[in-house]
Amino acid sequence: MAEGEPTSQGASRRLLNLALLVGGFGLGQGSIFLAQTFLVATGRAELLALFGTHFSFAILGIIAVEAGSLTILSAEIARLVTRADGDTDSLWRAYWETTVFRLTAAIIAILILGGVAWSFELGEFSRAYAMGAFPALLLWAFNGAGFLDGLQKSGISGITGSIAYIASAVALLLAIDRDPATAGLITGTALSIGYAVTVLVQFGALSALGWRPRFVTPTARGLRKAYVEEISMLAGLLPGQLYFRAQLAISSAFLGTTPTAILVYAKQIVGAASQVAGFARRVEFPRMVQRLTADPATSPVAVMGMQKGSFLIAVALAAAIVICGMVVVSVGSGFSRDAWLFLSFFAVTILSESVGQSLVQGLFAQSRYHSAAVIRILAVVVAVCFGYLFVGWLGSPVFIFSDLVSHAIVIGASAALLSRSRIIGGTNAR
Repeated sequence: MAEGEPTSQGASRRLLNLALLVGGFGLGQGSIFLAQTFLVATGRAELLALFGTHFSFAILGIIAVEAGSLTILSAEIARLVTRADGDTDSLWRAYWETTVFRLTAAIIAILILGGVAWSFELGEFSRAYAMGAFPALLLWAFNGAGFLDGLQKSGISGITGSIAYIASAVALLLAIDRDPATAGLITGTALSIGYAVTVLVQFGALSALGWRPRFVTPTARGLRKAYVEEISMLAGLLPGQLYFRAQLAISSAFLGTTPTAILVYAKQIVGAASQVAGFARRVEFPRMVQRLTADPATSPVAVMGMQKGSFLIAVALAAAIVICGMVVVSVGSGFSRDAWLFLSFFAVTILSESVGQSLVQGLFAQSRYHSAAVIRILAVVVAVCFGYLFVGWLGSPVFIFSDLVSHAIVIGASAALLSRSRIIGGTNAR
């Protein structure tokens, strides 16, 4: 909450940001889902498979370019805005230092993906999609989402985040019955156009808020800091991207098709619920940064207390899933009954992940990105090993337990680091 801001006004702003984040998520994912459903209904499985695969890799490239800078830049802006005193050079310098790293990541991603596309016989759709989509990676390097989040305007960055998804969904429908090269170029170019519009709208919003964009020369020290922090964040993000794929591989190898399909179904629903709870943490993050900057000796319990909105959402969504599961299990049969029975137990991981991520947010607020990355990597490695070793004994429930093991490591290690910060901070204060 900004200094002097009424509590009700701050709560209303956070609620609006959350609504816009959820709305942007629904618009983006919903448009892709509807377009893909139309392809399923009209029997265009080949186009669906081609688009789904390439869009998934393109979004992975976008995530690699972002490299966690949304969180890092948001935290930096939240800290700087409280002491800017009318001088905005430091804020824009932080933006451009982050952007230099993101441009580096975009160029590396383009070189890797381009090398793959042209070194192997991937087909006309693949090469055309790559040509159309590569500009999206460069354009996204300039995004202002972290800047908006740091100004406690995450709702704007959230709703603009749907534009590229909507553009891709429309392009997918326009690509129907086209030759592969044309279809790939249409859908790939639509992604780039979508991200170009997104960046322009974000900077338009910043200008309207009184933060007219301008170039401020990065410093060597700032660039070094940006590269170290962004690489640490990326190192922590990539294992999470690979974790679910490792679970699918274990399930396919040891359990077969139906249990794997149930795992995919359950993970999609649990993942969506966790993402909605994560939106609340994103809204609450700038205030937490400012409070931890003022008082580094804040306890882990207090850190979680700053994010109570996300916990309430997590509890509500987990309870809703369990209730729906009980209904389906009582009246359903076959695959749906088995899937929702499994999902009802899996819902507990929404709560454990919410606790773990709230503590990780505390580390992010203290700029301890390297420590958070080490914890996340350790958690993923142990969880994958646990799943591999015990899948033959436990069957499908092993994936629930492996998630809980992962979350327990994150909770324990993050709480220990935050507690240590409290002791050191308290000692320094004395």
